[in-house]
Amino acid sequence: MRRMTLATRRARIYLRRPPKPRWWQPAIFAASLVLGTSVLGALGFWLGTSGAAAHAGAAIMDQVLQLTGRAGFAVRDVYAAGRVRTDKEALRVQLGVEVGQPILALDPDAAKARLEQLPWVDRASVERLLPDRVEVRLIERQPLALWQRDGRFDLIDRGGSVIAQEERAPGGMDPGYGQLRVLVGEQAPRHAASLFALLSTEPALWARVAAATWVGERRWTLRLENRVDVLLPERNVLRAWRFLADKVREENLLERAISVIDLRFLPSRLRLRLDPLTLQESKA
Repeated sequence: MRRMTLATRRARIYLRRPPKPRWWQPAIFAASLVLGTSVLGALGFWLGTSGAAAHAGAAIMDQVLQLTGRAGFAVRDVYAAGRVRTDKEALRVQLGVEVGQPILALDPDAAKARLEQLPWVDRASVERLLPDRVEVRLIERQPLALWQRDGRFDLIDRGGSVIAQEERAPGGMDPGYGQLRVLVGEQAPRHAASLFALLSTEPALWARVAAATWVGERRWTLRLENRVDVLLPERNVLRAWRFLADKVREENLLERAISVIDLRFLPSRLRLRLDPLTLQESKA
């Protein structure tokens, strides 16, 4: 048998395959697991739709999911972004996710639907980030006003819908929302967002508005913090509001002894009603 020369040995050593990296076996295992999951999933689907073997198919799928969990595809972290007013425990219950459960057992669409049933949640998204992370994003409803009806106060969002509140303070006032403006009228919540946007064009005067009543399904009456009522017209509301703001700035209109400011007849005239109680107090 001929002895190999040094050059031949070097060549053969050079032509040998390099050693596999450390991540090779886990990667092969994960790929095999995913392939096996797909095959078993298809089998489970077929069994489940066959009717006669529905229970067997469910059992197979459960075993597959448990296998994926033991292989590392299990929930380790759950992150929720956008949660401000939503109760943390209620969020956990509705999400239906526990640390350690197979992450592939989570149905993101079903979890999303459950989260959007929570009182403060307007929209939600649920995403699985393999192998072990679940991300939840919430867009919460924003409180706009308190709607007074039937002897109680309901919290209203910017879309005009009631935000369900389980706990109420005595008298029906929701705790922590006493600074919100009060709405009165059956259809007041539907029109409140557009009214508030219009009134906010005059910030100084808008800050003095305490309540708004939807009258006759056609116009608003405002109650200011000094108990003065402002009767807005049906049309050209913005023009009337700006006219009033100018009068307040230039003539200190709200410092007078008046109880009602009637803007319904602009631009022809402005009607004021004197407050007898204020007049009596000033004379005394």
